[in-house]
Amino acid sequence: MRFFRPASTCAALLLAAAGAAADTPKLARLSPPGGQRGTTVEVEFTGRALAQTREVLFYEPGITVEGVEPVESTTGPTGKAVPVDPGTRVRVKLKLAADCPLGPHGLRLRTATGLTEYQRFFVGPFPTVEENEVIGKTRNDKPETATPVPANVTVLGKLNDPTDVDLYRVEVKRGQRVSAEVEAARLGVERGIPDLHLAIYAPDGAKLAAADDSALFVQDPVLSVVAPRDGAYLVEVRHSMYNAANDVYRLHVGTFARPTGVYPAGGPAGEELKVRVLGDPKGAWDQTARLPKAPGDVPFVAVSDGVSAPSPNRLRASPFSNVLEVEPNDTPEAAPATAAPLPVAFNGIIEKPGDVDCFRFKAKKGEQFRFHALAQALGSPLDPVIWVKPVGAKPGAAGQRAADSRPNQLGFAPAGGLIRETHDPVLEFTVPADGEYVLGVEDERGEGGADYVYRVEVQPEASAVHTYIAPEPENQFAPQLRQAIAVPAGNLTTVQVGVFATGRPFAGELELVGVNLPKGVTLHAPKLTPGMTKVPVVFEAAPDAKPEALLVDLIARPVGGGSALASGYRQMVPMNAYGNNDYYLHVPIDRLALAVTEPAPFTVKVEEPKSALVQNGEVSLKFSVERAKGFDGPVTVQLEWKPLGINTATPVTVPAGKTEGVYLLGAARNAAAGTHQLTLTAMSGSGRRGYNDGEGRTYVASQPFKLPVAEPHVEARFPRTSIERGKTAALVVKLNHLQPFEGKAAVTLGRLPRGIELADGPREITSADKEVKFTLRATPEALVGNYQGVVLDVTVTDKGQSVRQLSGGGVLRVDAERGAPAKDK
Repeated sequence: MRFFRPASTCAALLLAAAGAAADTPKLARLSPPGGQRGTTVEVEFTGRALAQTREVLFYEPGITVEGVEPVESTTGPTGKAVPVDPGTRVRVKLKLAADCPLGPHGLRLRTATGLTEYQRFFVGPFPTVEENEVIGKTRNDKPETATPVPANVTVLGKLNDPTDVDLYRVEVKRGQRVSAEVEAARLGVERGIPDLHLAIYAPDGAKLAAADDSALFVQDPVLSVVAPRDGAYLVEVRHSMYNAANDVYRLHVGTFARPTGVYPAGGPAGEELKVRVLGDPKGAWDQTARLPKAPGDVPFVAVSDGVSAPSPNRLRASPFSNVLEVEPNDTPEAAPATAAPLPVAFNGIIEKPGDVDCFRFKAKKGEQFRFHALAQALGSPLDPVIWVKPVGAKPGAAGQRAADSRPNQLGFAPAGGLIRETHDPVLEFTVPADGEYVLGVEDERGEGGADYVYRVEVQPEASAVHTYIAPEPENQFAPQLRQAIAVPAGNLTTVQVGVFATGRPFAGELELVGVNLPKGVTLHAPKLTPGMTKVPVVFEAAPDAKPEALLVDLIARPVGGGSALASGYRQMVPMNAYGNNDYYLHVPIDRLALAVTEPAPFTVKVEEPKSALVQNGEVSLKFSVERAKGFDGPVTVQLEWKPLGINTATPVTVPAGKTEGVYLLGAARNAAAGTHQLTLTAMSGSGRRGYNDGEGRTYVASQPFKLPVAEPHVEARFPRTSIERGKTAALVVKLNHLQPFEGKAAVTLGRLPRGIELADGPREITSADKEVKFTLRATPEALVGNYQGVVLDVTVTDKGQSVRQLSGGGVLRVDAERGAPAKDK
């Protein structure tokens, strides 16, 4: 890759080398958000801390980078150059291969200090033209001022205000298609959902078609009609609700085919598949697709009259054979028996409202199968319901039925908001007896149509364990924060990795393994025991690790080998926020972005505890911050992942110029005994809000350290005790030693009520003592009443380290002086 590095960028590099805290990069948007394959496109990336951009990391093949340079000025409304804030924009020259796959290409920028958020660049088959509407000067909101465009182009447009209407004029011959497709919601804006309306008008002004949604792309509409005569047709783009502004869109307009369905919707992996292309106004046609050897989703681009569709439909490549419906099959008795044994993929179309498709198959008792109906995931308008019951069951028998699925069943990581694919049901079926069964497919709303395509994949029940980066609740307004790994050379970074099973939970112990890690990067992670859903994972880069970015996999495998386990990284990237910070668009990705960055200006090290943290106790962790020359800022440290029952103090900030700190850990009585592997996270700056305040931060981690958790040394039992205000009373606490300790332990009473004090100070005990006696004094400030929660505060010195615990829970009654009226509590 070539880089263009002006003096300002060089100065920034020198500042980083001098030990200044690095700013976390942020990528907000791309302009333009797409381009034509086979061309070179200049794209401006806008965000923060982008001056030291090193490379563009793409998730899909077909795009290479030819140059990168910072943007120092832009053209203002008057046509004059206007300076931009340093580091907020970078211009990248992208070369799109002639065979570059159509559709979205996920990407991140790698800078000297980190990785940006995931964004998408769209590749289309047509040249791009600009809308060229200038606010206050030229408008294209009326037929007489419509922007003329040639057929089969992509218009880059913008709706400048809620009432803005954009009209485009395209010349079409009689019998040709007039097709239009909008890319807006799919672009993945920061906030809000572009909800655009699309319409096509004949030369005489008659409205031929209109839509503001589509089954294919949900919020992005598509239209296609046959031109009734030669002439200039108008394509209109506007807001659906007239309630938004500054929405950028890409409008594909021309004579291309825009199919709404493909049947069958998939086939055996590695084979050639003949499909019927559906939903075109000129009628259906046959086309052939070569499916890849690897199972999964496959983009299918329809081609008609030598012109391709602007974006692909979706097919499935599966490791089993196809069964196509044979009409009539609307009842179990009418359905022909399936010759192929399970597993298979059943394919059909719910062609009219109220239609039901049935498939018969044989199965043996005890066999376990997973029926997954795919429709919404393929862009079909069908909202499927599936059911299975024995052939010959009484009419009206319900059988087993499914109408939806859970994200984990589909291999999707947990995510808030709407996930369209969960409308596709998964039915887990255990065969109750040998015999013949029927699978039923129908639309939950009773609808149907020529493109209501579905595919039901049936395979033996199995479970996979996938990994993902668990989002932190405090990052709800920045859901992508720290969901890519940036580890400085010679340093460490930590992330909270979650695991989930697609079916039954895995019963054994698992270990996490990084696949395709950059040279010089190692992974440290504790073992996963049954029931664990999240663990801290530390990535460490050697001092000589080369700065680079890679897409890696993070898998879980059984400890000690054994049976194979399907596993891989899965993340749902939320885009298009709306409402109460829910997200409309969720993009699944199956690789973790990891970058080795240039050295950070500080490291953090923890002094590993010499003794165990006891239940109902606390321990102080000593840590140190080693600063690079030139960096003297504050550093904030906290423990991000805690085992069950472990609690922590608020983050600890080491002030500017200081190098040491103490972090307090506590354990509840239900904390699991054993040894836990933990790590502290340190960030540049101060304040609890630093993790989600939008400020750029440098994040590093301490080395993993072991924290033993053990039973308390002493269990205390308190008798019920009373004391008269102004008097003294003896309190004898019985001791039950759970684990021995050497020497003497300091003991006192904690959580005494107001006005109650120790008359004779703290005490000392040994492992041989069965009780300890205290003398209490009630001052005149003591309030009359019953008080619960008095505890024995024990500090044991174990291996030179103080270990504190609280034990017991006594009840103390405070009485008024005899002969005196009681004060109200």
